[in-house]
Parts: sequence; structure tokens; C-alpha cells
Amino acid sequence: MRYEPMRMVREIQRLYPPERIARSKARLAAVWNLQRPPDSIPFICSGVPVDSDIDGSEAYEAGLPREQFLQLQLEQIIARAPLDDDFIPSLFPGCRQGLIPTAYGAEEELIDHHYWVKPMLEDARQAYELGRPDLSRDGVAGEILENTRYFRHATEGCIPIQMPDMQGPLDLASNMLTTEKLMTDMYDYPEAVHYLLGRMTEDFITYMRLQDEASGHTTVPIHCPPTMWLPHGHAMSLSEDLMAVMSPRLYPDFARRYNERIAAEYGRVVIHTCGSGEHNLTELAKTKGLLAFDFGISETSMERVADQFGSSVVILPHPSGMSIHGLPILKPAEMVDTVFTMVRERDLRVILLVGNEPECSVQDCIEFSREVHARAAWPLN
Repeated sequence: MRYEPMRMVREIQRLYPPERIARSKARLAAVWNLQRPPDSIPFICSGVPVDSDIDGSEAYEAGLPREQFLQLQLEQIIARAPLDDDFIPSLFPGCRQGLIPTAYGAEEELIDHHYWVKPMLEDARQAYELGRPDLSRDGVAGEILENTRYFRHATEGCIPIQMPDMQGPLDLASNMLTTEKLMTDMYDYPEAVHYLLGRMTEDFITYMRLQDEASGHTTVPIHCPPTMWLPHGHAMSLSEDLMAVMSPRLYPDFARRYNERIAAEYGRVVIHTCGSGEHNLTELAKTKGLLAFDFGISETSMERVADQFGSSVVILPHPSGMSIHGLPILKPAEMVDTVFTMVRERDLRVILLVGNEPECSVQDCIEFSREVHARAAWPLN
């Protein structure tokens, strides 16, 4: 059958009727407002296997032609419709850590389906010599905006578009300089590092304004995971993987300060990290405007996160195949039991991303989502 985007959009609208969307939004919005959900703990399944003619191995990082990238996402949204979770259809324009650096002239290298940025600065003092790129056109920044505009046009604005995953100020600075040099320059050339971090913060804010315009002001301001819904205008999300390797002595001045600028611009901030952020949880908790924390449950201890935040911050645990500090790699059902038990016992505000067992069939995924939905019930009496 010939690929027709709007035919697929109409099928999505049929499979996800307004009443279904409203129920999920009610659960999710309650948690984002730090309230108990009305009937059950919200969760999103990672999806189902999709029988597609398109090789999706490079899709997440926008490595496909945009027409195929859109088609694959529409196929995925349709395929996962039988899942009994709180997924709300949206389109993802891509994850590219070089989004901002390539606008300055940095180069990317594709290795094992991942685009790595080749740092362009030898030390932080060279940041003073940086020009002012046109983020609406230059580098990957321009490519992602074109993806967004194409998605909006091809779907006639019927499906909201998520923000891209482009990292946050700290990670962007490391991609310009290398992680090792960034951290040593915090000691050797702190003023230059602050200048670079300030530039990356300004660029982040500028680019998200462009992204929101390109999406027709439908931006879903969260990217990790790229299947979650956060109300437009409620907050802004960023990735900060360097949290896992940064000293708590450096974090307040070289990380938190710039995250708070983004929180001040957008009202609140959602922060994601890979690896273990446990040693920085106390400093993270001091972030003015922190709305949520996203982490891998076998990388950062859920119990430590719950101890630190209680119900004052939205907790976003997701599965991971990596174990840090001896944390167990939980099977999907084990993760659900662990998280849901902790939510009820501690009255936490949680939105859970649920994975699937390896080689899980479509029917297995559907049945598991129904089991999770049954376990998610949270009576308020």
C-alpha cells in the first residue's frame, strides 16, 4: 500500500480517541503537578516489535531520510495502540549530541549507529573566539528544525512534536571541549569555562524557541524518554550525563547554576542522567525549579532517589542494561513491582517507563501492559 502520512494520522486518531487521551493526560498531569493520580500510577511501555520495511537502527539519532523517519514513527504509534498504557502520540525529531556544536563547525563521526562529536576547542579559553552561529540553519540544528517542519506539514499539525535530545549546558560544553579538558579547565580557567557554559545555555534557550516555532507551538518539552508526555509550557528538559562523573564540589557552580537559568526561563526543569548520579543527589535537590529527575533504575538507586526527593519531585525511573554499584538489573515485572510498591509505601510521584522481555512478541507485550495496568491501580481511599 502506498505510504500516505495523513491516512496513517487518521488511523492514529481512530486508535487513540479523545477519551483515551484524556484519561492518560489526567493521570500524567496530576503527577506533573505533584498530586496523586486520579485512579492509577501512570506508566508508558517501551513499545512493540514493528514489522517495517524501514531499517530503524539509526532512526533515534535522525539518521534516516525524514520521510522514512516519519513513516517509521507513524507505524510504531499504530502498532503500539493495543498497549494498555499512558502513551500519548507524539513525534520525535531526533537525538543528536552535536546539534549545537555542529552549528559552530564541529564535525560528527558515526560509529555503531551513534553520532559522536569531534571536539573543536583545545581549551576553554578558545570559547572567547567563538562566532555566533545561525541556529535556524547551521549544522544539525538546522536539520532537526527541518525534520520538525516536515513532520508538522506532513501530518497537518495533528500530532505534537517532542523536543530533540541535544543535551544540556554542561554536556554541550563537554562536546565542544572533551569531558576531561572541561573538568581540568574548571580548575585552570574557571572564568573561561563559565563563559562557555553561559554560551551553551543561551544557545539551548534560543534553539528551543526556534523548535517551538517550527512545531507550531505543539512542543512536548521532554525527550527522555521520547515517548512521554509533558504539557507544553510546563517545564523544559535537559540531559546531564556528566552528573555521573562530576564532583559534588564542582556541581553547584558549574552545573546547577546553568540548569537554574533554564528553569527560570521555562518555569521548571526536568533533568536526565545516565550512569550513577547518587553522589550528586544532595546538590541536585538544591536546584531551584527542579520538577523531575530521570535515571536508569540499575544505575542510580531508586531508594536513594526516593529518600532524597520524597513526593517533592517527579521521579522518572527507566530500565537499563547496565549495573552500577551492584544494583540489580531487574526484569520488567520485577521493576514494576519494585517501583509500584515504593510509590504506594512512600506516596511518591512517579511516571514509569516499562521495558519488555527480550524477543517479546506483540501479543506478549499487549498482555504484559494489561497486567501492569491492573497493578497500577492506586485507590485514594
